[in-house]
Amino acid sequence: MVTRSEQLATIGLSLADLVLEVFCFAAAPSFKAVATLVATARQAVNDVGTSSPEFVKDRSMLSKRVIEVLTKKVKAAREQCLDRGIDASLLAQAESAVAALISTDAEEDLVVLSAVRDPEGFEKFFTTRAAKHRQQIEEQSEPYFDALVRAVAATYVEIAPWSDSFVVSALKSMLDEFTGMKEQMTIHHMEDRQLFDRILQLLQSLAEAIEELRKPSHTKRVNFGSRPDVVVGGRFVERDEHKQLKAVITDTTRHQTVLLGMRGCGKTQLAASLARQCENANWNLVAWINAGSRESIQSDLVELAKRLKIDTSDLPTQDEVIRRCLNHLQSVGPADRLIVFDSVEDINHLTGLIPSGDGVRVVATTTNKVGWEDQGWNSIRVGVFDRSTSIEYLLTVTNSDDREAADTLAERLGDLPVAVAQAAATARNKDLSLARYLQRLESRGEELVIRPIPGDEYTDDVATVLWMAAEDAVDSMKNGTKEMARRQLGALALLAESGVPTRWLDPTIEQQDDWELQGTNPAEDEDAHDALTELIHRSIVQQSTDRSTTMLHRLQAQVLRESWDETESMQATQAAAALLGRVSINAIPRNDTRSRRRETRDLIEQLQAISTQDYSGSLFGFSQVRYRLNEAFRHAYDLGLPFEALTLNKAVDIIGALLGPDHHETLTSRNNLAYTFLTVGRTEEAITLYEQTLQDTIGLGEDHPRTFIARSDLAHAYQTASRLDEAIELRKQSVKDRSRILGEDHPRTFIARSDLAHTYQWAGRLNEATTLFTQNLQDSIRVLGEKHPYTLASRNNLAHAYRRAGRTDEAITLFEQVLTERTRILGPDHPDTLASRNNLAREYQWLERTNESIDLLEQSLQDSTRILGENHPQTLGARIDLAHVYQADGRLNEAITLLEQSLQDSTRILGEDDPQTLSVRNDLADAYRWANRTNDAITLFKQAVDDRLHALGEDHPRTLSALNDLARAYRWAGRLNEAITLYKKTLQDSIRVLGEDHPDTLGTRDNLAGAYRRAGRLDKAIQLFEQTLNDCIRVLGEAHTLTVTAHENLEAAKRQRERQEKESPAEEREQED
Repeated sequence: MVTRSEQLATIGLSLADLVLEVFCFAAAPSFKAVATLVATARQAVNDVGTSSPEFVKDRSMLSKRVIEVLTKKVKAAREQCLDRGIDASLLAQAESAVAALISTDAEEDLVVLSAVRDPEGFEKFFTTRAAKHRQQIEEQSEPYFDALVRAVAATYVEIAPWSDSFVVSALKSMLDEFTGMKEQMTIHHMEDRQLFDRILQLLQSLAEAIEELRKPSHTKRVNFGSRPDVVVGGRFVERDEHKQLKAVITDTTRHQTVLLGMRGCGKTQLAASLARQCENANWNLVAWINAGSRESIQSDLVELAKRLKIDTSDLPTQDEVIRRCLNHLQSVGPADRLIVFDSVEDINHLTGLIPSGDGVRVVATTTNKVGWEDQGWNSIRVGVFDRSTSIEYLLTVTNSDDREAADTLAERLGDLPVAVAQAAATARNKDLSLARYLQRLESRGEELVIRPIPGDEYTDDVATVLWMAAEDAVDSMKNGTKEMARRQLGALALLAESGVPTRWLDPTIEQQDDWELQGTNPAEDEDAHDALTELIHRSIVQQSTDRSTTMLHRLQAQVLRESWDETESMQATQAAAALLGRVSINAIPRNDTRSRRRETRDLIEQLQAISTQDYSGSLFGFSQVRYRLNEAFRHAYDLGLPFEALTLNKAVDIIGALLGPDHHETLTSRNNLAYTFLTVGRTEEAITLYEQTLQDTIGLGEDHPRTFIARSDLAHAYQTASRLDEAIELRKQSVKDRSRILGEDHPRTFIARSDLAHTYQWAGRLNEATTLFTQNLQDSIRVLGEKHPYTLASRNNLAHAYRRAGRTDEAITLFEQVLTERTRILGPDHPDTLASRNNLAREYQWLERTNESIDLLEQSLQDSTRILGENHPQTLGARIDLAHVYQADGRLNEAITLLEQSLQDSTRILGEDDPQTLSVRNDLADAYRWANRTNDAITLFKQAVDDRLHALGEDHPRTLSALNDLARAYRWAGRLNEAITLYKKTLQDSIRVLGEDHPDTLGTRDNLAGAYRRAGRLDKAIQLFEQTLNDCIRVLGEAHTLTVTAHENLEAAKRQRERQEKESPAEEREQED
């Protein structure tokens, strides 16, 4: 195994090469030099990233090494003190103080760097840092303490240059210096600066990789959210508020602190600086919450709960997830944790959402000063720069000595930090003296005055300076880049204030290492990259620390919006709409579920934001934005993000107001919202929306096609809510209207009749369902002919109805007939033929005609593989069906082998969160259970629950089914209390989501009764079995398989109780609950 010293040596050499290459490039920039530099940087990243886990686990911390060397050095000094009669407890006091000093300072960048850079002056430097520890000991201990401090300082000087902490600290220092070098590049070095920006991105990757090496391996740290990056170098200003914020770090009793101030005063930068400081100090949690609305706060807290691994296996509601997250933060052991709520609009948005706990500090930023101190928040008033700070900043950034001009400019800007920074950046980038910049400011013809924000006062020149900064940045660019920059600024000013995904603005980010992602217009993509790079360099826009989000300062955005004329406003709106229109979730490979979820979440966040920002609502007037809204709804359901999609309700309202209540797009978006309510179990709200849609479509006419669709959707909602009588009445009306308008023999009339039959079947009215399916088949044969695909589908529907009614022989006959006719009409290789073969095989399995079932399924698997390929979903399905029959036939090893292969293939082809992948994992767990691999089964069932919760949401029927399976595994393993608890929870959720009479609800109640019976609680079991049997008879009929099963279970439980009563006297039996 490679030793730690060898690994550190490799990393050190890579860094040394990188440093040399960077300085060579800075001296003589060229494309050849940047190519060499990129290769060297990549090698350094690889060297750091591929360091083995043993390196992290076994690496020697600097503090540990210091103590080891120090112990040898001070042994003699301690003995001399004891010989002089100094009490040993006093010496121990001094030693404890020094140990505390080493513990807090050993790994700090400044300490390590100082020990290497200035060994002669390090003792004095370190003695100063030790002063606060010296104050905490007795006077008699001080000489010994001083001797220890001198020994520690000497040890640092001896060891620090060879420590891995120095490698990390030097790298971080180097990055700050390189960033400063980039800042000083003027407009004449634009191409060099763009190359330099690429290098800095690589260096940032290197910094993130090597920073992992300094984290203690036993510490699980979480950095959450997209906080803005912190300015460095000459642009960073140490303010009095920084000193006040330090109390948040040092004083664990400062639980809630709010930064109050006008826009542009630097509140977010102060909070971001604090967050960065806490991250560098390895705090357990640093979370950045977008607090622009209560909905965004709730959404971020749910995501934080996922990052903190909060248990959600019992499918809690969104409010319950947040409650558990807050309880977790409150109940875990003492640990330094920071949660920042950025840009709180109203303190009431935080009600019930504020974390607490030992070591938890909460910081909020806001322009709204009302109510904070009344609710116990420590407030820090963030004002403008003092005049001397403004002057020094202007002089430093512009490399000027004209204090008079700096003073005049600061006066005209009211010392507002964002305005001072933008003015300095513009003057620097344009090579303007401060005096010339003032002349330009004066010569601007039309004044731009910001619309007042309550409590804020801006000088008239603030808007002009911010507008000039953006205009000068854009004007300095070439034609294609200039136009792209203007579009990017327009989009950023109108989309979410919290920022826009950088990959949307700069498509080249995700194209660097994947040629398949190259756009159809690479020149335009390069313009986008160059424009955004220049806007970032000029401080017009900024990015989050991970570069994933790009944002425009809220004040800058407001200035731009208010400066636009009618044409510019329309161009900006078109740019924002076009940016949203280019978002394509379908373009992401289906098996890349993580990226599809990220894209869907980001799209929902943008659509939700523009629906609540009063200046962005007009974006929904563009068809591509409305299309993306409906796409977001669809994918939110598929990817398990229904709660996030519910935040789009205001967007639906805006579309209705723009287009009218009966416009087809209004109806479509409202239906999508209704369906989302339906998927999360909020059936009454869904029904209200569907009823509204039906009412609005009736305005188009009772016989309009959209009225038929609306009536069908409402019937489906009634059916889901178990309001079966209402569902059936609507289905009947649809059949009647279709027959009247289109005629009895129209295919759409057949479809309406089939929908009614399915609802009868859902309601357990199996005879009526069978009658309708039979009529449909006969009419279809008469009108469309034996060979028509709908005729074959009708026969298939009737076969399923026979099976559900327990008429298995008739079902088999029909399934055989369907297979024969599809083979004859469509051919043996048609996908419908393969599906029919699978249906017949399942029926054979149901009747325990196992050999016939296996023969058919083996043939189906061979044909699917040959016709569709190994990776086709239908081939995967055929393999799974065959595994089920092997399992039923007792061939468990073969079944498990097929299911393990299917799980691997499904994960690879469809993705981890695809419904079929989740189903296969569940099937494999069940096979493990039958093979008495109970622990393996429970592990997989738990994973299946977590996966379905993540992908489908807490109220999806498949998630409830997975919970049932996990409870069954607990029961199988004899963990009856856990089984009963989970069955009870699942039964409650099934009643809430599906209704009392849904077959799945009845099945879950039967399972719970079985668990009580297994636990010996027979009275409770019999009571539930009787309830289930009565409900099954009423809803499904006496012949239904679930009814038969419930009857058999009830009789078995009664026989068991009779045996128990005979075997033990009544007075010795325990009373049932």
